[in-house]
Amino acid sequence: MNDKQPTLIAQDVDQHILQSYLHLADSIAHLLGECCEVVVHQLGELSSSVIKIVNGFHTGRSVGAPITDKALKILKDYQKAPKQLEQSYFSTTNYGHLVKSTTHIILGGNGKPIGLFCINLNLSYPLDKIMANLMPQQNLAIPPKDETFVSNHQDMMKYSLSKAISTVEQHITPHQKNYKKAIITHLYGNGFFELKDAVIFVSDNLNLTKYAIYKHLRELKGE
Repeated sequence: MNDKQPTLIAQDVDQHILQSYLHLADSIAHLLGECCEVVVHQLGELSSSVIKIVNGFHTGRSVGAPITDKALKILKDYQKAPKQLEQSYFSTTNYGHLVKSTTHIILGGNGKPIGLFCINLNLSYPLDKIMANLMPQQNLAIPPKDETFVSNHQDMMKYSLSKAISTVEQHITPHQKNYKKAIITHLYGNGFFELKDAVIFVSDNLNLTKYAIYKHLRELKGE
């Protein structure tokens, strides 16, 4: 029984890894829309390896479909060059549609291939439908900036604090009693204090003691 236990644990780890790719398939398909087919293969029974497929109408496949000849070749290439986990290529579907694909080999807990993650972008799909999915709705109005992209941790904290101050000052002036508490509350609500050294950063920039900040954070958490 003890001899089987490591095998069972390894299988459990592999299932968790594959499960994460099932969710990723939905996310990518949701982002790119119906022009994109996303497939997850499990390398157990190759005659029915597809365990997840989104927008399968592009290739006429569904869950339980077999592995493709191209996928088999990718796995064979991996045996020769184990560092090559991804391949991108063009192909044509049975319906005559040009597709650009990328296939990623999923490795299990023991470092061996357990599955494939494939993204197939149908280049023959109507451009207006692709753009309708990618662009914001409401007459294609550009939404307000809702995400900040910075190159380092310090800039992220500076921007977040500056944004919090601007938001708070729409309702409270710096001379009011709860001004700094309001800033901390706003930062807390946005997950700012999950960042490393966030309390120290706020302490230095708002001229507050770390004790005062931690005290208010405990109040916000209901502790």
